[in-house]
Amino acid sequence: MSEEELLRELDEKLRGLSVEGLWSPASDADMATYSKDPHTSVLPHVWKWPELYDAIQTVANMHGLDGKAERRVLRLINPAYLDQKNRRQRTTTHTMLMTLQLLKPGEVAHDHRHNFAAFRFILKGAGAYTIVEGEKIPMHEGDLILTPSMTWHGHRNGGEPVVWLDGLDNPLLFLLQAITWEAFPGGLQPMKPGSDHTTSRVGTTRPIWEKISERPTYNLHYKWQDTYEKLQCLSDGPGSPFDGVALEYVNPEGGHTMPTLSCGIQMLRPGEITKTHRHNCSTIYHAFRGNGTTVINGEKFEWKQGDCFVVPLWSWHSHQNHSQTAAAILFSVSDLPVMEALKLYREEAGEGA
Repeated sequence: MSEEELLRELDEKLRGLSVEGLWSPASDADMATYSKDPHTSVLPHVWKWPELYDAIQTVANMHGLDGKAERRVLRLINPAYLDQKNRRQRTTTHTMLMTLQLLKPGEVAHDHRHNFAAFRFILKGAGAYTIVEGEKIPMHEGDLILTPSMTWHGHRNGGEPVVWLDGLDNPLLFLLQAITWEAFPGGLQPMKPGSDHTTSRVGTTRPIWEKISERPTYNLHYKWQDTYEKLQCLSDGPGSPFDGVALEYVNPEGGHTMPTLSCGIQMLRPGEITKTHRHNCSTIYHAFRGNGTTVINGEKFEWKQGDCFVVPLWSWHSHQNHSQTAAAILFSVSDLPVMEALKLYREEAGEGA
């Protein structure tokens, strides 16, 4: 018996023991991991606002929230993952999911909680609100609202149709096989009187009768008015050479937005072209204002207001604002906190930066 036949016989025996030798044939995907540079399956892609908005309006006219889905949601699926059989693997990046959600007047999205973190970035409409742990948080365009891990939350609308982006880290938790989810008993949690209690307890002032240990660890509501004011105040400064006037939504202790997600907002000033860099965290963008181009690994991806796009990890990229008179504003979310927590984060500037 030849050595090759002996090895094949051994492989069959090992398989019966749930064991495999390292000499087993490796796929192209296996070999791609043996490189000095990170490899990702995520592809760069742009989702166009007119198409997204038309689709969610069509669904809104077809059925309510009762029946086929608990939420009226469009999931932004990376082209690399469209053919995955498991829905939990059809995601925007390998660690994050971005969705578009619409709530019509008079509708209620029943309360639930889960251990994956989520946020809402409000795009259009007024009169709706989210309830987080009994706290009423009004939705206004440009607001960022957090629903941290294991917080009870639901949505209600007493005004006009409201559209927002959801960002979630459930692909990461799916990979860890750690996802938990539960509905609130009876469907609706009770509300506390008033609104925005957490916002009044964080920031540069705090109630003196509260112990530091009792202070909230999250700021649940980042109001657009406050965010835009900070962008404007910093617009005359140098900014980041790679991201323009860029801000991170930080928690009350100054850390990342949430343990697994970093949300950001950046202003590209009129005519601004950023320098090129790359990092090993994935980033999903939403063009909140203006239009421009993002160059990803030498390929141009044009975006207009309302579009969403993804920059895969370790991709060279730069941004350009097409307008010579008006600023462009990009909202973003990345898995930076995960990479930093694992001591894996890397970043490189391009030539000439």
